[in-house]
Amino acid sequence: MKSRPVHAGNGVPKGSEETLYCICKKPDTGKWMIGCDGCDDWFHGECVNVRPVEEELVDQYFCPGCQEKNLGITTWKRRCRLPSCQRPAATNAQPPSKYCTPEHGVEFFKSKITLADYTPGEVASLANAVNDAAGFQKLGDNVPAPSSPSDRAKIENLLVVDFQKLEPQKEAISLQQSRLATRSKFITMTKDRQKRVADELRAEENQSSKGSKEICGFDMRLALDDEDFAEWCESEEGKLIFENGTISGREDLCVKKKCEKHKYWLRIAIEDMELEERLITEGSTLITNEENELRKRQNIKSLMEENQRLR
Repeated sequence: MKSRPVHAGNGVPKGSEETLYCICKKPDTGKWMIGCDGCDDWFHGECVNVRPVEEELVDQYFCPGCQEKNLGITTWKRRCRLPSCQRPAATNAQPPSKYCTPEHGVEFFKSKITLADYTPGEVASLANAVNDAAGFQKLGDNVPAPSSPSDRAKIENLLVVDFQKLEPQKEAISLQQSRLATRSKFITMTKDRQKRVADELRAEENQSSKGSKEICGFDMRLALDDEDFAEWCESEEGKLIFENGTISGREDLCVKKKCEKHKYWLRIAIEDMELEERLITEGSTLITNEENELRKRQNIKSLMEENQRLR
């Protein structure tokens, strides 16, 4: 890639009127130009959408005419990762770098500290706790525990107190899981009773299963909210049903063969359970993440104390 610097003076240089350049077919006007590696012609940067600030980033430049002739395409060097820099990264250095200079690498990471969840002191402690680049890259997965057994034991004691604060949330999740499992089992028993009662009704009416419509099968207890349903499950009737694993009789059962009121009750019940299951999973994940964050924070504090002792 070849380029011409911007001329210091204004106007057309001497003799430029005799030679026409670029796709605009105009002489050298004193503006920055770039040379084509295919035809060796020169082009005004503004005419071919290449800026002077990008000069160092162009690897090879091929003008529009040469590209149409398939003589080559313009290739670019990888730019320094620092947003304000327009120089190429030192990709051929040993080891290769995403930055043009080590100083720009340091500047890039300093700019990220203000966006981090940790203070500069905590970031420094984390960086000092790893021995190589691979360990540094894994810092996003977890925070290394301190090397001292006494420090690790101290952390575990502190976490006991922190984790106890999460117990009410964990108990609530556990209760939701238990109630969901109970409702799921009840729906299965309701489906079984729907089929059994339908067979009984056909037998009573001397009907064959062919051509006969299924009954609605909705159990009125499915309309109860979580608290009322849980209370019913703890009643003598509820305990007996769950102990036997079957719902006998036809009490609270809709036996209509074309019931608009309870239409699609089974599909709705299953969708409700699936939604509840997702909410429980999300709640459980949040608690687990919070426990992990607490552990990370305690590890970081311990690492900071360890670094201070070593100074």
